[in-house]
Amino acid sequence: MRTTRSSAIHLVAVVATLALAAPGNARAQEDHDHDEPDAPDARHLSHDHEHGDFPEYVDVFFTHHAYLERKLHPRVQSTTADEESEYEASVELAWQFNDRLGGEVEMPYVVTDPETGDGVSGFGDLEIAPIVAFIQDPERLLIISGRSGFVLPTGDEDDGLGIDGWGWEPGLLLWKGFGAEKRGALQGELTYDRLFADERPDEEELVYNLALSWWLPSNFIPIAEINGVTPIGDEPEAGHPEEEEEEDHGSLAPAHGEAQAGEDTVISGNLGFRYAFANGQQWGAGLQVPMTGGDAFDVRLVVGGIIHLD
Repeated sequence: MRTTRSSAIHLVAVVATLALAAPGNARAQEDHDHDEPDAPDARHLSHDHEHGDFPEYVDVFFTHHAYLERKLHPRVQSTTADEESEYEASVELAWQFNDRLGGEVEMPYVVTDPETGDGVSGFGDLEIAPIVAFIQDPERLLIISGRSGFVLPTGDEDDGLGIDGWGWEPGLLLWKGFGAEKRGALQGELTYDRLFADERPDEEELVYNLALSWWLPSNFIPIAEINGVTPIGDEPEAGHPEEEEEEDHGSLAPAHGEAQAGEDTVISGNLGFRYAFANGQQWGAGLQVPMTGGDAFDVRLVVGGIIHLD
């Protein structure tokens, strides 16, 4: 069965409740930044903080960030495709070791098609990704970084929760600030994903993401993203037993907005927002729909937040 509208509303309500329960009041508006003293834990766009002259960073929903920070990134999402549904909860820990080196660790928990009683649940594949900042230019508001993700097969492949083998995801990441009072940000990603399979042919794909965000004086941050994935390399042989087995576990696209192994390019659009609180937390939601390759999934709802650890 598909995820019902009430299920999506309940999902948003739960995360909204968590966000409103977070300590601290909403961030003071920018035009009062220099009229009143700041609270000790407040973080403001126009003020210097641990990032020097850079503005406050905004994590978008599916594009990996190029900057280095220490934070927790909890998220919950619901995906529907071909009369099936999937829910995933994950927590990503991002850690900055020094000015140039950082990393991420992410572990998802997946529940597939719970409405029918035939679904499965369990932890998915663990991803570990070191990040190196090649360029950090405060004058030009520019950051270019390299990311090398390693996907470890910790999920149960037989239940469709994990991959056959292990994955490698090297890529380049871009962050570019712009606009009045440095409120705008353009973020981009170009990644080569390869699955080194144990029992079937390897799979390769290119992932390319582009996101635009703008920090409003009200502390709402509208976000628009374009997410794409193009399979490359040799196509799997038709009728391969492992390929048929994989189809039995559903046709849902993975959590990070990419297509499942296939022949078609999938380009998706995502619209969402975040709201920034005075204690540095950001919470929000996004809705992603495919614009090409529509058989990958029907719609994806994602809600979550950013909890700064500095």
